[in-house]
Amino acid sequence: MPELVRSVVSRFQVYFSDRRQLPRLRVRLQFTVALHRVTKGLSFRRRPQFLKGHTRDLCVNGLAMLVPQVHLDGRHFATDGRELELQLEIGNGEPIAILVVPNRYERLDEAELGCNYLIGAQIVSMDERDRIRYDSFLNERLENQAA
Repeated sequence: MPELVRSVVSRFQVYFSDRRQLPRLRVRLQFTVALHRVTKGLSFRRRPQFLKGHTRDLCVNGLAMLVPQVHLDGRHFATDGRELELQLEIGNGEPIAILVVPNRYERLDEAELGCNYLIGAQIVSMDERDRIRYDSFLNERLENQAA
């Protein structure tokens, strides 16, 4: 039932206004996502589980992710401000490591490339080198898109 309410609310928002202020780049990039784990001291470390998915769009401070499910390692990862580790493949070298926090999600009526959920996430942090690569990728593509 909560998914139905969330879906209805998100559809109404489309009709009233688009809250996004920053330009978005519609692009499909592959990524892997895992729960962000903070360990204190010595502890038994399990191999982290991850999901593969692809983006729907990107902007400077967020992205829309398409994933096959919203549960990972027995947890619902798209709620409660849970931080996620994202490895974004931009195609030129090693992936960009991004820490994101989901701020909304919805189940899609029709799956896109095997993905049933759309998750909107805010970028929390990335190291300086990855931020430069990300911003450069985004700006180049947005300029080409506008031309």
